[in-house]
Amino acid sequence: MHLLPPCRRLLHWLQWDSATRLFALAVAILLFGAAPAMAQHVIISHADQPARLIRKAMVHQAPQGVRLQVGDVIESGAEPVQVEWPNGARLALGPASSVLLGGGAAAPSISLLRGWAKFATTAPGGGRLALDAGLLGLQAAGASGIVHLASDKTELFVETGAVQASDSGNTAAAPATVGREQYAVRLGARPLAVAPRAPRLFLDRLPRAFFDPLVAVSARARPVTPTAQRPIAAADVAAWRDAGLPVRTRLARQLSPRLADITFRNEIEDMIDAHPEWRDLLRRQRAAAGRANSPLNYLF
Repeated sequence: MHLLPPCRRLLHWLQWDSATRLFALAVAILLFGAAPAMAQHVIISHADQPARLIRKAMVHQAPQGVRLQVGDVIESGAEPVQVEWPNGARLALGPASSVLLGGGAAAPSISLLRGWAKFATTAPGGGRLALDAGLLGLQAAGASGIVHLASDKTELFVETGAVQASDSGNTAAAPATVGREQYAVRLGARPLAVAPRAPRLFLDRLPRAFFDPLVAVSARARPVTPTAQRPIAAADVAAWRDAGLPVRTRLARQLSPRLADITFRNEIEDMIDAHPEWRDLLRRQRAAAGRANSPLNYLF
């Protein structure tokens, strides 16, 4: 009788004694059980140096294997950091770069707060990733590319596939399709421009690690817990000055409990001209503090 390979394996399994079957099952769980569990989470899948994780209003040290949540800010140091999603999307941060995580595990979105990011949505089945940087919004599926956010411009270079790019500073313009090896830039107040190739200056400044493709490595990352270090400081906020106003406003609301600390509040007030998203929050905090400190006047 002809048996297909899976059937032969099943027959062989049934011939084993119970102790052998139990041992084989334990080995299978150890070898294969961890990877699917990790694959259900957004994680830091690679980091030669621990990343800095800002969760709520606390700064943590986050090595490879840390599971991430919506609202987390991930910042790299001198070395790149890679993040992976269950849908196969991958993102690497260049040195001294940071992103804010949005969306969920199945529909990831990120906001580039500063620096460089490389993305890949080329997994089997088509991973997707929504990304915004300054006034540029991107939709990537079956594509890979590099984004750079600076004080005066946002740059995009598409390596493979095609990316839909929209200009939030020019809502009347239709989204542009940026194809393989094309370059797009949003410079100052000028509208989004697409060129057939990247300029030499962009390539010269590209992080060296970004010349290599992003490889999925999340299955090798063991889950670890981030280590809390300190409350967020105003200097951390100042580093995000190039991010778009909507994302800075969202972060200000998220971090507003820190205004109860007088040192943090005074430092934010000193840099309010560069970060107007804090102005209304400061006004509310001062009003609340005034009500709390006003003397009670009872008539007996």
